[in-house]
Amino acid sequence: MDFWRVEHPPPRWERGALKMSSERVVLVIGAGGSVADCMRRHPTKRPPLDRGFFGTSLRMHGAQLRPVTDYLREHYGVHLKEARHDSLEQVMAVLYTDIYGGSVEEEALKAFRILVKVFLVRLANTTNDVAMTSRSKLYRFIAGFLNRGVEPEDLTIITFNLDIQIEKALDAIGSTKGRQDQRVFLFPHCYRINAKRGVTGPAPQVPQFRESEERDGGVTLLKLHGSLNWYSAHRWRNPSMSAIFDPRRRIGIVRGKAIDSAMRLSKAAGGGTRYTFPIVIPPVVHKSAILHSELQPVWRLAEESLKAADRIVILGYSCPSTDWESANLIGRALTANKRSTEISVIDPNPGVLFRYVELGELDAVSYFASCDAYLKAE
Repeated sequence: MDFWRVEHPPPRWERGALKMSSERVVLVIGAGGSVADCMRRHPTKRPPLDRGFFGTSLRMHGAQLRPVTDYLREHYGVHLKEARHDSLEQVMAVLYTDIYGGSVEEEALKAFRILVKVFLVRLANTTNDVAMTSRSKLYRFIAGFLNRGVEPEDLTIITFNLDIQIEKALDAIGSTKGRQDQRVFLFPHCYRINAKRGVTGPAPQVPQFRESEERDGGVTLLKLHGSLNWYSAHRWRNPSMSAIFDPRRRIGIVRGKAIDSAMRLSKAAGGGTRYTFPIVIPPVVHKSAILHSELQPVWRLAEESLKAADRIVILGYSCPSTDWESANLIGRALTANKRSTEISVIDPNPGVLFRYVELGELDAVSYFASCDAYLKAE
């Protein structure tokens, strides 16, 4: 790479030079995409991030997290109330590693399972009540491309988020006047996975996504780390590690627009209650070892989409160095993309820009410090 530059130009379609429908657009959305609409909330009401996770969670779930804090203190001398140790990803990685070796496997598994549940509860509790309207940043961010001529089938969203904020945005966009015939949100086929257990309806009072009979077309939504509304069913309240991460476990999908991370199935085949556990990949090193078989082709499709994209916009995803698989996928795709691709990075931390410059050996990247800044440049 001979040089790099930071630009703040309006998107190319603003000049009217090209019709956007001829472009293939890929949006990479991280936690910043969910947090964008919650910045005025108290920290305890915002979706949890890696840094600062325990500072907030210990105040709310201190008793429940006791096995986690005790484990880190007793075995590593780590106090999670200290800012330098307050990292969800680092703690997850330590626990996950210890599960597969040594004399502390059972203790590590208990702590790991508790931490995953607290994380999922916090994620559900902080996103369920986030309204999705035409004024929401995530709505405006996605709708902007469709408004300027991108066909739904030419728009791919790659996300590492487990919440369903993007689904709520697509549903709201597709339900607006004049868009019903555009086939924006084809739920659940947008995920490009095979849900063998089918789609489950939530409690009657919970609003739900309309299930589409069409399978082809629409916006493609690739959730590389799984989703809170995907689940596997188990006989026990605390399933084993092998059951939680069985790569062939059956996937069910919930239609509800609000997530119950402790959902139960009371009339399962064969009788008796079934306990559910979301199909998620926690932030751990070497996640390919626990990747569900249905997600393997989704990861390949994500890489192919990035390689073929004419425009890539990255919103609120820092591509952390501890996430090797994700970094490798993005690095390979950006390097292999030989088209005149326009790339934009939206993140309050300008250091994230350099991360992508290095990953993809990029010559030019547009940088925006916030979603508002990007939207104003449209």
